[in-house]
Amino acid sequence: MSLFEHLKLIEDPRSHINLNHDLVDIIFLVLAAIASGCDGWQAIEEFGQENLSWLRKHRDFDNGIPTRHSIARIIKVIDTEILVMTLFSWANRLREASSKPLIAIDGKTLRGAVNQHGANNALHLVSAFDTEQGIVLYQQDTQTKGNEIATVQALLHMLDIKNAVVTFDALHCQRETLQQIIKAKGDYVVQVKGNQPLLRQAIEMQFQPHWDNDGVDILSIEEDDKGHGRKERRTTFQISAKLPQALAKKWPSAKSLIAVERQRTCKGITTISTDYYLSSLPLDIKLAAKAVRQHWHIENQQHWVLDVTFREDCSRIGDHENAKKMALFRRIVLNLLEQHPLKASKPIKIRKAAWNGDFRSEIFFG
Repeated sequence: MSLFEHLKLIEDPRSHINLNHDLVDIIFLVLAAIASGCDGWQAIEEFGQENLSWLRKHRDFDNGIPTRHSIARIIKVIDTEILVMTLFSWANRLREASSKPLIAIDGKTLRGAVNQHGANNALHLVSAFDTEQGIVLYQQDTQTKGNEIATVQALLHMLDIKNAVVTFDALHCQRETLQQIIKAKGDYVVQVKGNQPLLRQAIEMQFQPHWDNDGVDILSIEEDDKGHGRKERRTTFQISAKLPQALAKKWPSAKSLIAVERQRTCKGITTISTDYYLSSLPLDIKLAAKAVRQHWHIENQQHWVLDVTFREDCSRIGDHENAKKMALFRRIVLNLLEQHPLKASKPIKIRKAAWNGDFRSEIFFG
């Protein structure tokens, strides 16, 4: 199904007296404007006025371009959940899943998207990110940042995670979350910190005899990285999970434990730290190291790009419903830019889309 065929599935909740502008036209206008670097309702209106002839190559736009206030009102009345499902269904249709895809799940706060109650109510979104393909698979908002655990558990129901490795930070080292992944025939790698003190202590104790032997008797792999004035040597270790009986009963799907030692040198100062992870993966040191390393792609390839390229944290759309929808549109455009074959950065692709209608058409239609 094409983009427009997907968008036609969205029910238009407006009354018949308010249908001067077609709903599909307006959603397409917003997506095209964001792909061209627009970040607010006024810029979207101006983009539409300047590119009406290009827009009419793909849609009718019988009554031209609505005002920015009308665009905001039209977008606001769309059911957010249906819009999320429709757009992600379309944007991810060309995704080629690898034999063992790595899916990172993490939350991001849009600090500029505040409502009348102040900054403590900034919009917080949870995203699932395919770190192999570099695309966002799904997003869901939380009522508050403290509600992220329940939101992630709900989001997992929306994803096909069979044969995938799902990675989390320590917040999501939760028995119910991990059981849900196993039930869906996926695997997990989750960091363990102080929120699970007994589990953390047991993992450290199981690694301790190996540390006493300098780690030479267990599976390990070393990787070097440098950039921005720093050097890092990362050593990943993996052992079979042999937890005490009470913990083994609580975490029955755990098959291996992972430790990652990071030695960083920056401005002549060297620091060493070790992080620990619980996993349902059997012993496979290359996959374990890859899963831990690529979890941070959600920060570098999604969160950072959204803030730097799309200026997401600077967005001042105070209405939470429209802030959620604009965040969704940005992530869909991010996917499209990633999937376009041009070997160039996303900012370059956005500038090219702003200047060149043919390139903009390629982004949406191939």
